[in-house]
Amino acid sequence: MKAFAAIVRQTVRSAVRSHVFHVLGGLILLAVFLLPVTVSGDGTAMGQLQISLTYSLGVVVALISTTTLWLSCALLSRDIESYNLHMVTTKPCPRWLIWLSKWFGVFAMHVAILAVAAAVILALVLWKVSHSGFSPEELARLRREVMIGRRVYQADQPDFADLTEKEYQRRSAEFDQGHDPKTVKAEIRRQLVAKSGEIPPGGRQRWVFRGVRLLDPGEPFYLRFRYYPGSAAQTAQKEMPGMWVIRDPKASVERDVYVPFPLKALTGAFHELAVDPRFIGEDGTMIIGYFNPPPEAQEWGSLKPESAVFQVADGPTLLVSVIGFPANYMRSVFLAIFQIGFLAALGSMVGAAFSTPVAAFVAISYLVIGMAVRAAVDAPIRDEFGNVEYRSTMEMIGHRFAQSLGTVVVSVHDLDATSDLARGRLIEWTRIGKDLFGLILLRGGLIAALGMWVLSRRELGTVIRR
Repeated sequence: MKAFAAIVRQTVRSAVRSHVFHVLGGLILLAVFLLPVTVSGDGTAMGQLQISLTYSLGVVVALISTTTLWLSCALLSRDIESYNLHMVTTKPCPRWLIWLSKWFGVFAMHVAILAVAAAVILALVLWKVSHSGFSPEELARLRREVMIGRRVYQADQPDFADLTEKEYQRRSAEFDQGHDPKTVKAEIRRQLVAKSGEIPPGGRQRWVFRGVRLLDPGEPFYLRFRYYPGSAAQTAQKEMPGMWVIRDPKASVERDVYVPFPLKALTGAFHELAVDPRFIGEDGTMIIGYFNPPPEAQEWGSLKPESAVFQVADGPTLLVSVIGFPANYMRSVFLAIFQIGFLAALGSMVGAAFSTPVAAFVAISYLVIGMAVRAAVDAPIRDEFGNVEYRSTMEMIGHRFAQSLGTVVVSVHDLDATSDLARGRLIEWTRIGKDLFGLILLRGGLIAALGMWVLSRRELGTVIRR
């Protein structure tokens, strides 16, 4: 432990003396204190908080990640090139411990910087929002929709693959003998998906949610939705009458009872409707429906009756409060700490093998490959449910190769939770655990083991100072 502590102290002192650290440290200070109070949103409390968080935390984490990568690449390679490590290896200190001490020194120093920076950013962002003169209604909506960690529940979706196959078999006599079954089925599926979200005047639709759980049975949760008039391509916003209905779980089994909630909402915009917890069944099941008034209903008034079109990606979804904003903020900081640990391991690994310029080039190349793999995995066309639709055999082969490479290469974008934080989405412990074990301990651990092995096998006597 004495050797470990001594090398860690020496690593921190060397890092603090680095000119690059001075420059990037100054930029970090400017970003921490200036961005939260200078960045402006769209004039609303929600926009102010979201923009301030996204830019402030994102820029600071990027700058800290840059200093982490550079110093971890430079410190170990410079100790080798300046013959400092030669003297250390003459002591009863294994090389794997030297590598681990170097990594921990860089990691611990930047975690401390991140902790202070994150605390200052949070305080300044909240201070600016509270002193910007927003109305109590806006601040209440901000606390309800953004300054919270809410779990998202999706409704059950039909088995469109099975429905497509049945519809194809039913209409098979209509198609030419030389038709392409794959193309025809894709069109049938598109029509079925579009039809499933379209509710004509006088029509109704229902959604079933399962496994809904509340931490506080006395606190309401929210139904989030957005619909369009006539077509999802319709961008014009206008008020449209409708009625949400929620099944009463205490009603008799023989007869369903639905409680109506009339609502005239603006199309093309997201809305949230508060829901009483009593509508959740004992098994966590909840059934919600939407009724579009018939053309002759007085709700339309002078308005033209139109279909209400719900897209799968726009809900309806249930949003349930789980934790407060500070706790959710800390979870996003945990993921940023994972990113710092991984970058320190990557830089220390290449720093043990190459000179500083080459090590930096290899590390950056690895990160670029990780971003390219991430983009290649997300590149193919996906339907409304995230299922991949390949346009050619080469696209399928390239996508499968990118998926295979993605199991080995880590993309730092996988550790970014700023967008979820700014939207009030809960950063689940399952995601944190998955990133910790899958990305950091497994793949990052392989990089760390490789770095220790490289340093233990490297012939220090062949290093020549130039």
